[in-house]
Amino acid sequence: MKVSDIREIPAALREKVWELYEESFPEHERRTRSAQATAFADPSAHSEVWLGEEEELAGIAFYWLFDDTVYLEFLAIHPSMRGHRIGSGIIDALLTRYPGKRMILEIEPPVEELAARRLRFYERLGFVRNPYAYTHPSYRKGEHACPHELVIMTHGRIATPEEFARFTDFMRRVVWQYAD
Repeated sequence: MKVSDIREIPAALREKVWELYEESFPEHERRTRSAQATAFADPSAHSEVWLGEEEELAGIAFYWLFDDTVYLEFLAIHPSMRGHRIGSGIIDALLTRYPGKRMILEIEPPVEELAARRLRFYERLGFVRNPYAYTHPSYRKGEHACPHELVIMTHGRIATPEEFARFTDFMRRVVWQYAD
């Protein structure tokens, strides 16, 4: 697989990335294209576009690096590529690239079947569910705002209360600032 930054790919492929992003996440859980592009200018933010052998879009990973943490904000696999271990490959690549850093991510509460499958997927990869109550604010402001409960998962072990506090502080100070 080939990995590129979203800012370094041709416009036609970038459009496919945005389409995958918009199809994969509900409106209140994602930024607008312009807000996401602004977020990518932050030195802590990273975008990876994963391409298959034919240069076709396989998946995307948008993540943040801070302190000793990799916060995987968005992971999406193109529908035609699902079931080929691309998602687990992306996670393995990130864990290998950033040894010693804790990986943290959020998922919807596993109430519906798709969310329960997502929970099992991450658990198979070594993530554990954290006991902390967590409300993510909407990336939309005003009347379109929709804060939502999410489950925090960390790779390898539950985050300590101090690690969780550092994560939520980083989210407040940096990540949540990029909203419309």
